Amino acid sequence: MGEVDYFELMRHLSRPRLSGSPAEAEVRRALCDWLARQNIAFELQAYTLRPYFFFSIGVWLICTHSLLALSIWLGWGWVGTLAAILGVTGGLVDVAFNLPLITWPGKMRGENLLVEFAPAIPERELVISAHIDSKTELYDHHTRLFFVKNLRLGILLAVLLGCLSPLQPALALAVVPAADWVRGLSVLLTLPLLFLAWGLGLNLALGRLRQAQSQGAVDNGAACAILLGLAHQAARGELPLQKTRLTLAFFGGEEVNMQGSRAYTRGRPWALPCAALNLEVMAQDGEYVFWEQDGTSLKVRPTDTRLNQAVVRAVTSVTGSPAIPVGPINSDGCSFLQVGVPVTTLGTYDRKLRDRGFHLVSDNLDRVQMWRLPEGVAILKEFIGWYDR
Repeated sequence: MGEVDYFELMRHLSRPRLSGSPAEAEVRRALCDWLARQNIAFELQAYTLRPYFFFSIGVWLICTHSLLALSIWLGWGWVGTLAAILGVTGGLVDVAFNLPLITWPGKMRGENLLVEFAPAIPERELVISAHIDSKTELYDHHTRLFFVKNLRLGILLAVLLGCLSPLQPALALAVVPAADWVRGLSVLLTLPLLFLAWGLGLNLALGRLRQAQSQGAVDNGAACAILLGLAHQAARGELPLQKTRLTLAFFGGEEVNMQGSRAYTRGRPWALPCAALNLEVMAQDGEYVFWEQDGTSLKVRPTDTRLNQAVVRAVTSVTGSPAIPVGPINSDGCSFLQVGVPVTTLGTYDRKLRDRGFHLVSDNLDRVQMWRLPEGVAILKEFIGWYDR
């Protein structure tokens, strides 16, 4: 079977591959072909993918909140209340509950790629995951974080303006002094609301349309290459498993609200005791990190302390330096937490950019340290050995 050619793998995994795009399908086929040439069995799990998830939410945010502002400015009364209700529920329901209230346009077949190795009678299971798809946005993660942190403020403003909107015409007809105060306050509050709605909405909607796309080399191509390197060693018998069924999961749809991993975790039985290790932004030139919290913009949960400690030991054993705690993160690890499976997420930082520059053209092959791909495999082998014991 020879040694793993990581340059070949990263050639496939360093290209724009938006969720549901032909490019993503081509990359998945390339990985399947590589596994087949290595005589490694694999399985494709189908699920319903909504590739325009965040595009739909971005357009919805801009349209409904602009209508709310117009209702305030022009005194349309209950139209503003309706716009506020639509603006808050549309997107909130989709993100929080993964229900396609407004994100259903363009739904299609998505696929997760699964590889499994197991002893004759497994006693427990370990899932190690990474995601195949990439994403491009207008803003860096840290710029986007400003809007995410103020999401609750935006919801509060929309609800408040939705309540004030029908009061304006009623107070105007009553010719009371409070009418001018209510109108002035309402108009003033539309300004931060529009700033937040348009800022977040444009980031979600227009990133997919940018000419210069992220290659997704670090997020999350390098992690996929490491999983393939691990599969290669397991197939050669270099990863003995005594008690553990090992599942390597290459998820689609991570960049559109973790749809692939949600479908996986909710669509299978958990017959054995199980844990999960998720990989993100691997093979950069800085320190190894693990995230102490994982979740969405609405709710985060703590990752598993024992698994985090095992990650620190594995990284220290291979590199001589421990992984450091950071967080929170929004990753496929969240999907495991939502079904009660303990999880940790391992990644790396860039010495200069740290955790910046993802979902932009700065996520390219130059950020990937090729020697760190086999190092990542060695760390995973240490972690698996601990879990198997």
